Amino acid sequence: MEKKFFRCNVCNDVHYGNAGPETCPTCQQKDAYVEIDTKEAQKVMGL
Repeated sequence: MEKKFFRCNVCNDVHYGNAGPETCPTCQQKDAYVEIDTKEAQKVMGL
């Protein structure tokens, strides 16, 4: 399975993996992650 970028809709935390976490480790929101492309992940992370 190819790893992808996921972003929390609440706090913009970015996760790289097979799926987004069920609960965001930063803001504790459940089911808040959506898949994003590499370009958006770089923008959110300030790269």
